[in-house]
Parts: sequence; C-alpha cells; structure tokens
Amino acid sequence: MARPLRVEYEGAFYHITARGNERRAIFLTDEDFSRFLKVLERIHERYGILVHAYVLMTNHYHLLMETPRGNLAAALHDLNTAYTNYFNRAHDRVGHLFQGRYRSILVEKDAYLLELSRYIHLNPIRAGLVRHPGAYRWSSYLSYVLLRSSLSWLCTREVLGEMDKDKAKARRKYQQFVEEGLNGKERNPFEGLIAGIVLGGEGFWEEIKTRVHKFERANEVPTLKKVYRKTDVEAIVEKVASFYEVSIETVSQKKRSLHMGSQVAMYLARKKTDLSLNEIGAFFGGRHYTAVSVAFRRVEQRRERDRKFDQELAKIEKQIPQQEYL
Repeated sequence: MARPLRVEYEGAFYHITARGNERRAIFLTDEDFSRFLKVLERIHERYGILVHAYVLMTNHYHLLMETPRGNLAAALHDLNTAYTNYFNRAHDRVGHLFQGRYRSILVEKDAYLLELSRYIHLNPIRAGLVRHPGAYRWSSYLSYVLLRSSLSWLCTREVLGEMDKDKAKARRKYQQFVEEGLNGKERNPFEGLIAGIVLGGEGFWEEIKTRVHKFERANEVPTLKKVYRKTDVEAIVEKVASFYEVSIETVSQKKRSLHMGSQVAMYLARKKTDLSLNEIGAFFGGRHYTAVSVAFRRVEQRRERDRKFDQELAKIEKQIPQQEYL
C-alpha cells in the first residue's frame, strides 16, 4: 500500500491521529498520559508547533495542530519516537508502539477549526468513557472553559476568538457550543474530506493541488521549504563553554574523552535548531550522527533524574537567542 501524501507548508493546520499497534493501548497509567503531554510540550518548544486541541484516548490520540515552520514530519517523528522510548522502558517492552505512520489531514482553518475542536473534545463521550467532556482529564477541554486549568503551551486563542473577543464570554460560549454537541447538534466534520487528506472547500483543495504540483514538477518532495534563520550553533557552544569555564575548543573539537559541555552543546543544538544529526556531528569535529543521538539521550535522561543539572541547563537555555523568522 502506498504511503499517504504528506503536504507541509508554513502556517498549515492539521488534524492528526495515531493509533496503537494492533489497536492496543498506548496509555496504561496516569503517568503515561502525563508523560505524553510533557513530550508534546517539548515538541512545541523545539519545533514551534502550535497545539490548538488534543485528546488522549486509551489506544489513540487526536491533535489539532498548526505548523508555523512547515515541519510537521520532523515534529511528529520526534513526538512518537520519544514517547515510544519512554513507554517501552516504563512497561518493559520492545518494538513498535504505534500502528504504522500517523494520519494527517490538512484543514481549512476558517471553515473547520471550530467544529474539529468540538469533535476532538467530544471523543471521550462518543467512546462511552464519560458523560460530559469536563469529566475527562486527558483532553484540552478544561483549558478552554476554565482559566485555572489552562496549559501555557496550549493555543486556545484561535478557537475562542471564533466565539467572542471578550475571553470570559468566549469561554462560556464555547462551553455552550460543545455541549450542544451532546444533544445531537454536532455534525461530522469529516464528511467534507477530499482525497483522504484535505478537509476544506474546493478553493482550498485547488490551492493544495497547486502546491503539490509545483514541487512535483521541480522533482522535489511535495513539502514547502522552511525559510528562517537557524540559531547559531557557535553561539550555543560559546554559552556552554562560558558556563563550564572551559575553552570553545574543548566543547567543539572531537576528542577521545567527551567533555560534559560537548554533550550539553550537542543536546542544545539538537533541541534549539533544525539541523540534522549529521550536520551537528560535522560541527563537533566530524562526529558520527549516532554520537549526537547518544549525547542527546544521555543529557535528556540526566535532566529527568538530576534536578540540579536540569536547573543548570535551564540557565544556559535562557541565554541562547530564540530563532528569528524571515
């Protein structure tokens, strides 16, 4: 079976779903749900994706996402890989967690954003898990209707902006809108699905086809290229070297004994830039891409178990300039 077409461009909206392999559970404990949200937060920070709504079910998840940088594939690969690695360690298992690749549907924002958010938030009710969306912990619904439950990385302004300019009124109106769906007033937004990959009108569909054909004629993958200024790896190395009070060469040059500063710098380069593992390895004395991957994993694991180390890295990160877009 051919893989579904992936279309990426800056500012695109997507409805994303991924299911457990053989429809098995991908969340077994509350810690699993919490960890997935932590990984999702890191993906937001690293790739700049905007999460507008989510629901985590027992054997699958739904995300309503926007990609300002046009980097959906990289972000989702990182998300699913990181969570799979955690899940396998936590539950003493090996192998694939998800059933094939995630499914992505391009969404015409103005026409479907509101309906899709309601569809996502009512998923637990359709599954018979709860009777009211507010009773389900693992969705973004409460962040929409209760200010105190809001997550800092969740983007609610686009959906709530459809309801009212006043935030308090928007929350009340959105709650009413979602609850109308409990009374059978919800329509299936996917009735407008075109070619299995686009949710929108004919004008939107023509726009997507134009994007795809343009890059097919150029013999490229149908993905719009990202145009932005990457964080300077040299700036990262300088900050790390200064923090550890060592020379820049100690951090950046390839040596048999790997300094902690080198591991931290490679970790931050992977986290703060869109450079590939090969590109990062080349900067650090021509290291193999696997060395960068191992360094990233070691630093990530140490951050989780060593609070002091985590605080040190947080200080370094604050000194690194954010990516600027052209």
